[in-house]
Formats: sequence, C-alpha cells, structure tokens
Amino acid sequence: MEERALPELPKTSNGVLEAQDRFILEWGRMSSSWGVNRTMAQIHALLFITGRPLQVDDIMERLQISRGNASMSLRQLMDWGIVRRFRRPGERKDTFASESDPWQMLIRVIRERKRREVDPTVDALRECLAIIPATDHSEDARTLQARLGGLLDIFEMIDAAYRQVFATAEALEEFKEQLETQIRH
Repeated sequence: MEERALPELPKTSNGVLEAQDRFILEWGRMSSSWGVNRTMAQIHALLFITGRPLQVDDIMERLQISRGNASMSLRQLMDWGIVRRFRRPGERKDTFASESDPWQMLIRVIRERKRREVDPTVDALRECLAIIPATDHSEDARTLQARLGGLLDIFEMIDAAYRQVFATAEALEEFKEQLETQIRH
C-alpha cells in the first residue's frame, strides 16, 4: 500500500507540514505493529503533533478518511483517554483535542494496553488452572498445570512490571510538580 501525502492545514510552512506528515505516517505504521488501528493512530498523531483541537471534518480532510472511520477511531481514542471531545461556545460541532503531555499520553496508552491485553490473559490463565480437578494427578493434568502455571508466572511478572512503571510515573509526576512549585516560589 502506497503512502500518500496528507492535505495541508492552513498557515503552516511546507517544512512543518512535511515533518507532521512523516510523523503521522510513522505513528500509524508503528502503532499498527502494536495491534492498534492505523487510522486511529494517525488521528491521534494529527491531534497530538499539530497541537490544535480539530473538528471531524478537518480530520477527515487532512487524513482523507471517511466520516465513519473518523468517528469510530475518535470514539476509541476517547475510550483510551488520550483524546477528549468538547464543544466550543456557540458551535454545534464537536471538537477533539489530544493529550498534550507526551509522558501522560504514553502512560495512558500503557494502562490501556495492560487493561486490554495483560489483565484478560491473567484472568484466563487463572480460570484454566481452576478448571483442572484437584484430584486429577494424571500426567496430562500435571503437564497442563505446569505449563499454565509457568505462563501465569510470566504474565504476573509482566503485570508487576506495568505496576512498577505506573508507580514510577506517579512518583516522577509528583517530583515534577514539587520542582515546579519550588521554582514558582
């Protein structure tokens, strides 16, 4: 599939547009390798990199996508907590803006991926282990318990690593706020 240049937004130099376009295309490519819809990632990239709140029509025009695709992707981005919807006073159309802090955006994406990928797998492994009768000491039961148990151990370590990332992020955010408070005073 050939990548096409994105239509221009007004009042932006060609160099800025080219850099935005490259980022939007790369963010879509990278995110799709994570299992995230390419269009969803490109909409997020557009909102994030331009720093401008945009209406659906602006997003559709810039990315050359359908209204249905834009609406569905924006709904998912709001579910992930990295895009918010609001309405400007006197306007009838919704406007969308991205989280502007890269650190907060990344933490929200990591939280959502954990919730969608790791948590259900841990639950499923636990359920599978619970199904095996405690009285079954057959070789098949022992093999199943050992392998599922090993996978559960790994996924619990992954879960612990995620929790550590979140704790570190919260500690860094608190430290950043303390520094900013001290600098202001």
